[in-house]
Amino acid sequence: MTTEDENHQSINRTSPRRLAKGIAILVIVMAVGAAIAVPNWTEMVKYPPPVTTLETEPSPAGVSEGEGLPAAEETETAVPAGAMTISILEGSAVQGNPDYEPDAAQVPLNTEVVWENADSVPHTATSGSGPEDANSGQIFDTGIINNGESSAPMELAGAAEGDEIAYYCQVHPFMTSALTVTAASAEGSASAPATEGGGGAETAGASLAILEGSSVQGNPAYEPDPLTVTAGDAVEVSNQDTVPHTVTSGTGPEDAESGSQFDTSIMDAGATAQVDTANLAAGDYPYYCAVHPYMVGTLKVS
Repeated sequence: MTTEDENHQSINRTSPRRLAKGIAILVIVMAVGAAIAVPNWTEMVKYPPPVTTLETEPSPAGVSEGEGLPAAEETETAVPAGAMTISILEGSAVQGNPDYEPDAAQVPLNTEVVWENADSVPHTATSGSGPEDANSGQIFDTGIINNGESSAPMELAGAAEGDEIAYYCQVHPFMTSALTVTAASAEGSASAPATEGGGGAETAGASLAILEGSSVQGNPAYEPDPLTVTAGDAVEVSNQDTVPHTVTSGTGPEDAESGSQFDTSIMDAGATAQVDTANLAAGDYPYYCAVHPYMVGTLKVS
């Protein structure tokens, strides 16, 4: 509407009704625009404006894309002959799961050790009892081993026969184990540990470990398994578990010949015993634990 001021000048005034009507029209226009833009927003921003698209020089004729570029450096480490291989097991990053195979490995003096990461996450093998150990990493430290990769060969610097070297994973400090340094073998190196479905490790002065955690059904029980010896060798059996075990010839408690070839009797945690093979003919001898009959292994005599 129009009114006059004190100078009789015309003044255009808007009534509240007209103002509300104008706002309503503005809101309707914005709503219609939003209804069009929102559903098509992805399509609208999918392609950048031409000014932001940088032109690339075409490849020369006859040259494929990527051809002539340097190949990615391969990180796989070759395991040297005679080195002992220890596997970091799949699922070992979950606390309570088995972590290394073999666990509590016995390494002949002057033998290098390689860790293979079979898990899906990175790990390390670092000497010491844990991050709080002031001497952590002084003997060896693999650094980060990515999944599917192997460490460089590790020398046990300054180790002597009989030394027990604790180690752990810096990424998952609850993953712990130990290496025991044994007498150097005749060739100055260790045979590779047995793998699932493969043959056993041949030994000169043979030793057999009852593994920690072996009393839990399904866990690895003996290392190496099978164990191959020459008739006459004395096999030293060590119980690395926290509960008693035996190494008893036979297929189980129901075997009528159980214990007739050899039997260590009850071995407490940390104890050792010997199995004499002098009177054993060449062949395969199954054995089991009389305390936990599901723990079975095989002794091969040649």
